[in-house]
Amino acid sequence: MFNKHKYKIVFLVVFFISTITLGLVALNISTSPPPSPTKSVENPPTIMSSPSPQISFTLSPTLPPPTPKAKIEWHPLSPISDDDYGLITNGSRAKYQIALTFDACQTEGDLAGYDTEIIRVLNETDTPATLFLGGLWMRDHPEATVALAQNPLFELGNHSWSHLDFRELNPEEITAEIQKAQKQMYDLLGFQTTLFRLPFGTYNEENLDTIAQNGLYTIQWDVVSGDPDPNTDAASMIDWVLYQVEPGSIIIMHVNERGWHTAEALPAIIEALRNQGYEFVTISELLEIEAKK
Repeated sequence: MFNKHKYKIVFLVVFFISTITLGLVALNISTSPPPSPTKSVENPPTIMSSPSPQISFTLSPTLPPPTPKAKIEWHPLSPISDDDYGLITNGSRAKYQIALTFDACQTEGDLAGYDTEIIRVLNETDTPATLFLGGLWMRDHPEATVALAQNPLFELGNHSWSHLDFRELNPEEITAEIQKAQKQMYDLLGFQTTLFRLPFGTYNEENLDTIAQNGLYTIQWDVVSGDPDPNTDAASMIDWVLYQVEPGSIIIMHVNERGWHTAEALPAIIEALRNQGYEFVTISELLEIEAKK
């Protein structure tokens, strides 16, 4: 009996001690920090990356700047033929064609203007015209000169440099008046004209020869408008022009603000002559010649 109880007591003591021991071990494990993972440095993983694309730059060879086109130096025209020598006052009387012409003259020290109302009327009525420009006028009105040259309705002529009476000049002085205006036109526009109008319409035979030797046709007129006279009103101008016109006529007017009522009279003149069957053309068309070179 004693031995049975003895063994039972021993067994309980051993069980109790084992339970306590296991508990302490479990507590120690749960409170310990987790072990740090070990890193292997002997054989690190190899990271494969795509090679960077190689960008190459090819420099174009440096080109020299374009060479500007050389402007052809101005030179006088060759003389016109003997058949074209002399004063031209009109075109063919067999055709119902007429030419409106306008002078833009200017003298030294007397600045002339520019009548844009005349140009407006010509543009609005689609009427061709030939304008004879003085060298001084072109020099002082370069923008207007360029605009007139660019207008397909118009062609340009030479009206001398400073509007002097050619009868009082020798051939060398006349040549200087012609060529200086020619060069002024060429410098502004890149061409020169073959049409020339005498200052005041005055001349002698030697003058005509000098003009022809300079390669220009002398263009006079057979219908005067009277527009430089301030006493000639629009109604009188209309009647006077219509009375004079015939097939092939060349009409003279002024566009330098020295024609007092020109713009006012012009619409009625154009309408009346068209109603009579006339066609307005430039001088080169009327005479069938080349107007510029």
